[in-house]
Amino acid sequence: MPRTATVPELLDELRTFLDQRFAEYDQGGRASPNLPSRGGRINVRSLMQEFRQWGEERGVEVPESVRQYVYNEAEWGALIDVAAQDQGLTATKTTETAKSSDAAEDRIVRLSKDVKNQSEGHALARARIVHLERELAEKEAENARLRERFAFIQRTGMVLRTDDVQ
Repeated sequence: MPRTATVPELLDELRTFLDQRFAEYDQGGRASPNLPSRGGRINVRSLMQEFRQWGEERGVEVPESVRQYVYNEAEWGALIDVAAQDQGLTATKTTETAKSSDAAEDRIVRLSKDVKNQSEGHALARARIVHLERELAEKEAENARLRERFAFIQRTGMVLRTDDVQ
């Protein structure tokens, strides 16, 4: 029964597998690539199937989901890309710099929109605060005038007219 390998052990096994494939390619006179490809690009699915078969022959259980490591772990994708480029194949789609730069540009655009929205919101909030402070000052002044009139009425008992007679 084959033993189950951990992810770092599988990465070492993949290195050994790719080294062996490159040695076979080198011994064959570098006539044509011996890694599976489709349209000049390395075929990750087929490569991982061959890796699983190779691992079983060596007594190492390679999980069927090993392909996900190529897409989720940068080190796996980079290892396969180096092997592909050594044989004249195009790298995997997962580690192309265009994809990562597009993601970075998208994030920069999203962050700049967030900053713009936040600064607009901040300016609106500041304007609202100034307006409310002005209203508060007016209400406080009116309140002070009314307290003064009320105090006058309490002291004298007379009503004081402050507006023009109509």
